[in-house]
Amino acid sequence: MSENLPINQLLCADSSKILREFPSVSIDLVVTSPPYFNAQHKYQRGKGYHYSLDYGEILYVIEDVFKELARIMKFDGAIAINLGFSYGETGVLRPLRIIERIIGFGFFAIDTIIWHKNNPVPLSGRLTNAFEYIFVLSKNAQWQYKTKIGYEHNVWKFPIVQGGDDLPAIFPEELAERCIKLMSHENDIILDPFNGSGTTTFIASKFGRRWIGIDINPKYVEYAKERHKSISFGNLNNFLS
Repeated sequence: MSENLPINQLLCADSSKILREFPSVSIDLVVTSPPYFNAQHKYQRGKGYHYSLDYGEILYVIEDVFKELARIMKFDGAIAINLGFSYGETGVLRPLRIIERIIGFGFFAIDTIIWHKNNPVPLSGRLTNAFEYIFVLSKNAQWQYKTKIGYEHNVWKFPIVQGGDDLPAIFPEELAERCIKLMSHENDIILDPFNGSGTTTFIASKFGRRWIGIDINPKYVEYAKERHKSISFGNLNNFLS
């Protein structure tokens, strides 16, 4: 199936549309972090911006993408989706509601990982939000991690990566690395349908995985391409044929 996939490519496209062209049962692992609730880019279907409207609108783009992921994921594949919450707009339970919707497409919730941010942005008048979720999902209810696990906690502690004006939230490399090493083997196909600054695909390249990155924002795609230029692809050349 991989010959029909854009292997090792960064695509500037709407994931909910371009994933329709992907062959069924072809992806081993998705590692992704959808746009944050206050993202100022047009990720939402119809008018408005992603998460800028009330609860009835906020899940459109995620639902559309996960409907396609349910088709293209391998039965023994997995999804690691990072979701944070917002105190504003009744957003505290929003990650759980998103996962509830996703499960309806045929996925099982395998694990919940907590990313404990040791340098969170301080808040006034509220408890500072120092964690985000990483939900592990699969179409296989008996799915297991690909790397043997000893006594390892499901709370991961590492800092936020500070971005700039054009890249306000950069997915931490350590988060992507842990997910990719735990949930895939070398040569597996890793997809990030909200690739942003390209952390997932960058780390997949470094550790001998094939990869596909999609983002609707051309600035993000160009940033990710520049980031990939720092990698010596070497043994990955055979993946491009």
